[in-house]
Amino acid sequence: ILVAHSLCGMFGVALGALGMLGTMTMALTIDAYGPISDNAGGIAEMAGLPETVRGLTDCLDAAGNTTAAIGKGFAIGSAALVSLALFGAYTVRARVSHVDILNPWVFTGLLFGAMMP
Repeated sequence: ILVAHSLCGMFGVALGALGMLGTMTMALTIDAYGPISDNAGGIAEMAGLPETVRGLTDCLDAAGNTTAAIGKGFAIGSAALVSLALFGAYTVRARVSHVDILNPWVFTGLLFGAMMP
């Protein structure tokens, strides 16, 4: 992000966000792996299968939880970049040259603006 912003400004940040969002389909697909393997473990337990089967499905469930955590972090990171790019586009369009983030009114406005659809 530092290199992208240094070379292309806010356009570089927007491109970085777009690159992260472009891979979100794969991240969300991986995110769906956890509940599927968890359901497989529940089905194995309800069907009365041997305990070794449940042990295997628990390993798969752990892998699914890890991939879900990675996917969520990726989604949060791309959302942060998109919000930064949108804020940068707003400041350019509104010709705002200085933003004091420590000003309580500005900070409150940023929070309310982030909550609006």
